[in-house]
Amino acid sequence: MIKCLVLQNGLILIAKIEEIDAEIGDPNCKISNVALVNSDDTVSSWLTCTEQKDLLFRSEDILTIVEPKSSIIKLYMEISE
Repeated sequence: MIKCLVLQNGLILIAKIEEIDAEIGDPNCKISNVALVNSDDTVSSWLTCTEQKDLLFRSEDILTIVEPKSSIIKLYMEISE
């Protein structure tokens, strides 16, 4: 499922997210094809220093998870193909 993740540091990411089993304190969210949602509602690549598609996150680093607007999903699909 594609969701927007608002991180504790204020960044807003859009990605496919999946919960994974983990020990307390270990990463327990797998996010794939991650992009950055900018303040002007545009979407841009994130972590351009790597070609890695899957990242592990700790849910403690995520402030909240929300449904993206359809316009954001459309932009995300364009850059994540």
